[in-house]
Order: sequence, then structure tokens, then C-alpha cells
Amino acid sequence: METKRLALEIAKNHLQLRGYNGFSFQDIADELGIRKASLHYYFASKEDLGLALIEDYSNSFQEWTQKHAELDSLEKIKKFIDMYSTFSQDGLKVCPGGVFCIDYNTLPPNLKKTVCQLQEQIQEWLTKAVAEGIKSKSIRPTLKPKETATLIHATTQGALQIARMQNNPKAMKSTSLALLSLLEK
Repeated sequence: METKRLALEIAKNHLQLRGYNGFSFQDIADELGIRKASLHYYFASKEDLGLALIEDYSNSFQEWTQKHAELDSLEKIKKFIDMYSTFSQDGLKVCPGGVFCIDYNTLPPNLKKTVCQLQEQIQEWLTKAVAEGIKSKSIRPTLKPKETATLIHATTQGALQIARMQNNPKAMKSTSLALLSLLEK
């Protein structure tokens, strides 16, 4: 199982730096020092590897949300921005969901469906956090939770890409926090 876990970690790195279509089984096998055929023991196809990556990201996000469940809504959103900021601080990576969205039109149907589920999981959490903020009066009451959640999500993902293009990891967080300041009551 250690080889499988290492393969997933290597695939995460490649995914967030190069995109789903920017790496191959051979790249992962080479880094592991094994034959490509041996990698198929753990993942029947690249699609299966992609599904395992999304499952891992989804589980990690679920654990992350549970860890921050007791925070007030603005603190939750700030922690969300911090989480995304760590991608930028780590070699100007982009978020996994964003990478899969960029490659979306070339993904196999089952992988597309799972990517959408991951995005919905994040969107639902953000929508709930915004709704809580409106209810507690820490977020402007005129805002709509779902649309505001989409705005936060799109801004964090877009800011990661801009930070990469500008070679400026700090740009992601400053852009996202600027948005947050507009939401506060």
C-alpha cells in the first residue's frame, strides 16, 4: 500500500503543477523507480488514478471542514482562503478541482462526473458558510449565499492561476482577502 500512497502523492504534485493531461503513468513509474506495468497493479488506468485522486481530495476536504466546523462563518471562509493559499505557496500549484476543470473537456465521462461532485461538495460548504454569515450578520445581508459562494470559489481558483502567471504566490491570498473585505458587513 505504500507504493500506492506514494504514487498518489506523486500524481498530486504532477496534477497541480502540470494538469491532468500533463503527466503520464510513465512519469509516475519513473519517479517511483518501478515499471509502468507495476503501477497498473494499483490503478488499472489513468482514469482510475484520477478517480483515486479526487476521492483523496474529497476525503481531505471533508476532514478539513470537520476540523473547522466550530469557527464562525468569516473565519471558515478565511481558513478556506488560507487552504487555497498553501497551494500557491507550494511551488505555485493550483487547486486540484481547478486543474480538473481546466482539463474538463478532455476527461472521460466518469471522471467528469466525479469532478463535478467534488466541486459541488466545496460549493455546498461555501454556500452554508455564507448563509451562516448572513444569518449572524457578519456578511452583508443583501448577498445571496449560493452566488456569493460561487464568487468566493471562482476568485480563489482564479487568483491561484493569476499568482502562477505573475510568479507571485502572495497574489492569491491578497486577491481573495480583498474579496472577503467586500463581503463583510
